[in-house]
Amino acid sequence: MHDFHRGNPVPAGLRAYLMQPHWLYVATFANGATKVGTASAPRKWNRLAEQGAVHASYVAHTGDGRVVRILEDMVTHELGLVQQVRSAAKVAGLVEPRAAVELLALNRRHAGRVRELLAGLTMTGYSVVEEEWKRPGLAGPLCTAGAGRHPYPATFDAGGHGLRVQALSGAIALAGLPDVSGNEVGGSFVADLGALKGRKIEFGPYLTEIPALQDSLF
Repeated sequence: MHDFHRGNPVPAGLRAYLMQPHWLYVATFANGATKVGTASAPRKWNRLAEQGAVHASYVAHTGDGRVVRILEDMVTHELGLVQQVRSAAKVAGLVEPRAAVELLALNRRHAGRVRELLAGLTMTGYSVVEEEWKRPGLAGPLCTAGAGRHPYPATFDAGGHGLRVQALSGAIALAGLPDVSGNEVGGSFVADLGALKGRKIEFGPYLTEIPALQDSLF
């Protein structure tokens, strides 16, 4: 799929998907990392919600997936915007997210640079747009800085885990960890639930073992 715009052949079903209208977007995450990406028309909103963006802007609408990927590569080459942000960086950023006003300004600045680049091209098959993505309300508490927040203290490869989800941004959750009496202890934790993909889960009265934690003194 990612080499389709370079002339490589794809199956008929994938070609039909790629030939529908697409959107080019600029997404900014909690640590300030910003990427350029694409979304098919039916997945315009969901694509960014699943990736856990804090702020995002649509910068172009294209007639098909070939043109949008040409534009995506051009933005990376000319402006240096990456096309991928690692999930580990997203998690770390949500433990200590940068100020919301700062992230919004950063996203708008990058989106403006991309629109300026696209407006000066001689290509056809797309239009420059100015539209901001609306973040899911459930992600709000996680994307806003809060005291007493820690990385989740365990891995999801085995063992028992007890989480009470408070907010969700993509696959990353802000959760409280209840004790045997049901009270949440130790502040809030940022956990990448994407690590549960492909694993068999058994539901039950499990608890997460919480190590000794100390909030920053400064």
